[in-house]
Amino acid sequence: MIIRDFWFVYHNILTEEFSKKNYLSFLRKIFGLFYKIILKILRHKFSINTYNLDKKDKKDFTNLNLDQLFINFNCDKGSHCFFDKKKILSHNYSVFYEKYFKNLKNNRMNILELGSHEGKGIASFYFYFSNAGLIGANINPFQMKYSSKRISELFVDVSSERSLKSLYNYLTLDLEIIIDDASHNIKDILIAFSIFFKKLKSGGCYVIEDLDQFKALPELNPYNDELTPLEILKKIKNNQNFKSSFIDEVSKKYLIENIKEIKIEKGSMEINEKNVSDIAFVFKK
Repeated sequence: MIIRDFWFVYHNILTEEFSKKNYLSFLRKIFGLFYKIILKILRHKFSINTYNLDKKDKKDFTNLNLDQLFINFNCDKGSHCFFDKKKILSHNYSVFYEKYFKNLKNNRMNILELGSHEGKGIASFYFYFSNAGLIGANINPFQMKYSSKRISELFVDVSSERSLKSLYNYLTLDLEIIIDDASHNIKDILIAFSIFFKKLKSGGCYVIEDLDQFKALPELNPYNDELTPLEILKKIKNNQNFKSSFIDEVSKKYLIENIKEIKIEKGSMEINEKNVSDIAFVFKK
């Protein structure tokens, strides 16, 4: 974690605590965060409970396809993963990622993942996109288990528009791919999309995973909003007007004018006997 990223994480976590009036937590974190960040730097440096991907033998991963990489890092984007030591079917998004991004494997580019969690997806992409810079943004920036000179770890609270805009303004790199695998809350998805689609390079792609997870987990649609991200994307695809509580008119105009193509695919994972694996690839003009 470079000094600039260090201060971004430190400042923005404290700002979010203060803005939410969590004053006791704010006071605790003034010193607690500093300690955690220093500890994280030392853990990465000496590979304590973390894995430096730059030190791994690339020969072990060179011939693996993306699904094999997801499985290797136990990422639920793959065809299966292990949960509580049990093998389960997961989203099987690998086939779609390869379908749309196979030709970008060796490109020098930058990829942002919102909701990077432990970094299993980031670690998989590290070997698949061999020349890409990878940015993992998460509400808990101390959760990432993988490090590399090509990986940056940043803070974002996708439920906070202020936090999303802060990350947007902080990132100065052109982004070819942005992946939203964060809260899967309808409101959070739409606000993040309306903000970060503008950060994509021309010809880039914005990926939204688990578009319809709210069908199995109603708490992800607390406003009972009928116009879901999937429905909005379908309306844009069909050149139909729409109104959303979470996308303002200026952002809506930008999306309509700058979206080139929308591809919606369906994966395999089920929750409560409902398929929750719709994934969207939104390409920019």
